[in-house]
Amino acid sequence: MITSVITGAVAGVAMGYVLQRGQLCFHSAIRGSLDGRFLLVRGWALGVALASVGLALLFLLPGTSGLNQGLAFRPVANVTGGLIIGIGMVVAKSCVSGLFYKLGSGMLGAVVGLTGWAAGELVARQLRLPGPTVLAGGEAATIPGLLGVPRLGVAVLLLLGVAIALWLRPGRESPAHDWQWGWRRIGLGLGIAITSGWALAALGGASFGPSSVGAVASIAGGSPNYWLITFLLGIVAGGTLAARTAVGFWLRGEEPVRYVQLAAGGLLLGAGGWIAGGCNIGHGLSGVAQLNVSSLVVVAAMVAGVWVAGLGASRVAKRSATASR
Repeated sequence: MITSVITGAVAGVAMGYVLQRGQLCFHSAIRGSLDGRFLLVRGWALGVALASVGLALLFLLPGTSGLNQGLAFRPVANVTGGLIIGIGMVVAKSCVSGLFYKLGSGMLGAVVGLTGWAAGELVARQLRLPGPTVLAGGEAATIPGLLGVPRLGVAVLLLLGVAIALWLRPGRESPAHDWQWGWRRIGLGLGIAITSGWALAALGGASFGPSSVGAVASIAGGSPNYWLITFLLGIVAGGTLAARTAVGFWLRGEEPVRYVQLAAGGLLLGAGGWIAGGCNIGHGLSGVAQLNVSSLVVVAAMVAGVWVAGLGASRVAKRSATASR
């Protein structure tokens, strides 16, 4: 247990530091891309591409046979959960990992959002969505497995493709803060954090790397996943470290309506993550780096959920503004 706690905490601190310095929240990344701002998406793309090569190499090493090789593809659950996560992001104006690192940087309202997230996972674990398992977990559930080619080869091609795309269209967006990393540093830091997180998971006896789904359920079930729990707490600590050293720490409360939004959004994030079999970390970072079919579908569903919910919120705001005139 001690090894699990230490390795989980170290992995979390590294992840939290990168997320805070890059201000990499999936909600901000998706909303920004829909509005034509791609700084965070560029960093994410480079990071998961680097991590895909890192994981492919890691899975070839002895002592990593206990690691999860690929998440199962359950279309109904993956799409439904991804949509719910996307809607939850818009309501909470944050993703799950964002709530953790923002708590570390002084956002006290994140506690409300995380409370809702925990409740959402506990409620959703009682649900059983219908629908087939199209691809069982393991190598067969990944793109390389479907194609029948080595994982490392696909990962290298992905990295080359992303590198070429970013070289041709590097973007000119400037970070919002002087201390915020640009997309190149975000990508490099994210690639290192994801890969090292999986390596530390292997050392700690965990079967899966960076994620959030299952931490609350493991406690409720009486068998705490110490690696995952300390990983999440480590994100808070890493966010604090990054904010304190980069002048990004700001102890703050929220407007009353924001607490309602955080609670409701957190509930949707927790429920959606459990239904989808992974959150923005488990699917959006680790899962995409694993080259999982399910993770790509969930990320696409998250984007759709953010777009639909954002469009609905804009229409409601316009109607309210018109009615008040």
